[in-house]
Amino acid sequence: MKSSTDRLIYIDLIKVFLTCMVVIHHAGQAYGNTGGVWIVDEAQKVDYLRPFFFFNAAYMMGFYFFISGFFIHFSLKRKTKTKLIGERLIKLGVPLAVFIFLIFTPLHFLLSDSKSSYINFALDLHFNQPPLSVGHLWFVASLLVYSIIYLFFKRADTVNKQAQPFKVWYPLIYLAFLIPINVLVRQQYPIDKWVTWGFPLEVAHLPQYFSLFILGTVFNKYKWLDSIKTSTGFMYLALAILLFVSQKFIYGYLPQLWAESIIESFICVGLCLGFIVVFKKYFNTMNSFTKVLSNNSYGIYLFHLLIVIGLQLAFKPFILSSHIKFILVSVLGIALSCALSSVLRRNRIIQKVI
Repeated sequence: MKSSTDRLIYIDLIKVFLTCMVVIHHAGQAYGNTGGVWIVDEAQKVDYLRPFFFFNAAYMMGFYFFISGFFIHFSLKRKTKTKLIGERLIKLGVPLAVFIFLIFTPLHFLLSDSKSSYINFALDLHFNQPPLSVGHLWFVASLLVYSIIYLFFKRADTVNKQAQPFKVWYPLIYLAFLIPINVLVRQQYPIDKWVTWGFPLEVAHLPQYFSLFILGTVFNKYKWLDSIKTSTGFMYLALAILLFVSQKFIYGYLPQLWAESIIESFICVGLCLGFIVVFKKYFNTMNSFTKVLSNNSYGIYLFHLLIVIGLQLAFKPFILSSHIKFILVSVLGIALSCALSSVLRRNRIIQKVI
């Protein structure tokens, strides 16, 4: 089923789901063992959040890039490259610039004890302390770069492709390439090691993110979303869950990098295909509530981080279990981010951006 703008409703709803999961993921950072650094830290930890973080990180942002690639190919059917690049610069470049120059960099400068000039501090923050200068908008920066690269090399399609059958073994070919490439890359760039190559990125996930962005365009080109069998999606979803629950056994028999890459890659592919068939079959209609979330999904992503951190700080003095705080911050984080986005989008100029 398609919406009035000829967008696939179930894909829009997957995007809403992923956006909410990003908020929930960040809401849990204060209450679980993240393996990274977070500004708010509760002494009482929620045990189930550690596997939750791993599970999310395995597929969540890669799926985002896949959907983004799918829609950029869709847009290219109707718009010139020049117009599309201009739109990408507005929708991605403007928020990126606002958050870098007006929010994240000034905030870090005010919170620091730096004696250097603001310019030197900003340059050091961006190039030597990634991704602090962009925060969670590393995704926006990466997507802008991926989009420009794709549009630069993309040749115009001279004929409309007919729907092609999606073979059940296609994902295995992808996994056969992705897994060893991940292992090779992560020998030099382990997970959570960030670098600045013009823009901040976590190299460990670069093979997955960029390849899924390109695969999104391929899926659109050959109309594979229409031909994925429900049984195929459920099969890979079951395989992903099996590997996830068997990870202790896998880590016991394989080197860490190989085990990590195999489990993560199968979870990514399994959940992407699984969610596609589940949402297409069971969640393919829009109501007023999901419509509001869909219209504001980008705004929720942009604004949620500071709101979530504010809520975590606000709840810190209260004597509540970390489990309850996690739930409250998750729900309120989504609601307040959506409300802020809805209010701002009443302005026509802002609406063109978010």
